[in-house]
Amino acid sequence: MKVLLPHWLKNSKNNLAIIFNRSGDIVDKNDLFATTLSSADIQNISAYFSEDENIELWNTVSSFAAHNNAPKSFLACANDQSVYQWEIAPFNNELIIGIAQKHDISVNNRFTQINIHHLVDSFMNNTPASAWICDETGHVITMNKYYLSFGGFSTDEIGKTLWQMFPKELADSYFQNNCIVIQNNQVLKTEEISIDKSGHLRNFLVYKFPLKTLQGKKLIGGWAVDITDHKAAEQKITAHNHKIKELTFLQSHEVRRPLANMLGLMELIKHDIDSISNEKIKNTLHYIQKSAADLDAELRKVIDKLIE
Repeated sequence: MKVLLPHWLKNSKNNLAIIFNRSGDIVDKNDLFATTLSSADIQNISAYFSEDENIELWNTVSSFAAHNNAPKSFLACANDQSVYQWEIAPFNNELIIGIAQKHDISVNNRFTQINIHHLVDSFMNNTPASAWICDETGHVITMNKYYLSFGGFSTDEIGKTLWQMFPKELADSYFQNNCIVIQNNQVLKTEEISIDKSGHLRNFLVYKFPLKTLQGKKLIGGWAVDITDHKAAEQKITAHNHKIKELTFLQSHEVRRPLANMLGLMELIKHDIDSISNEKIKNTLHYIQKSAADLDAELRKVIDKLIE
């Protein structure tokens, strides 16, 4: 039987879970369902419900076909007469997921629980960023498809500690930031380094935030975007700006120095230009003086633009 159920649901100790197609054929089920309700020779979900319960079940499935995808809940009795609260919702375009729990909590709370799990799984696996949840001890509870693919991980890695998955230096830094989130009970924005499946270091902008289960267990959620290329571009811009500053210094000091000397000499001799009888030499000196002044003005414009 192909495994389709999310890891947290496949190994759940509290929730029965089953996936079936629109004909009722069972595609996947968790261990709790198998040990509590299942029989090896039963292949269709209809066998688990009474006639009235089946009517309610298939009316619910039909409503999904009419594009009403809100999860539906109903009560059903197991063979041992235990009452289970079932939540039925579309798993994808072809399959339906059912989750059940003994009827010892309110319908509203159970409805909220399945709806949240369904939305969280959908959100995490469709976001173009790495997303994960850790517990206080550093165990990775879940990772989305993007993170699994980035690190070359398999779903078997889920449940391992940070130190089993990453080099100690990186795991220590991740755990330290997790502790800050738990201690301050608020979102932490930071940068972290990770390793892709090719062994290359990548820079991530990371948001870590506190979570808490219904039982009060503290968790840490994480969401990260790869900013390696962005940081490389920033470094190029910084280097470019440094070169511009060097050019500005060169323009304002090295290039203008000989020009300033020329202007100084022209200032010394300009009072004697009128006494020169040779008109050709006189005009040439006036031209040199004007050209030097014009060049100085243009250099100042360039320097002003570089400083802006």
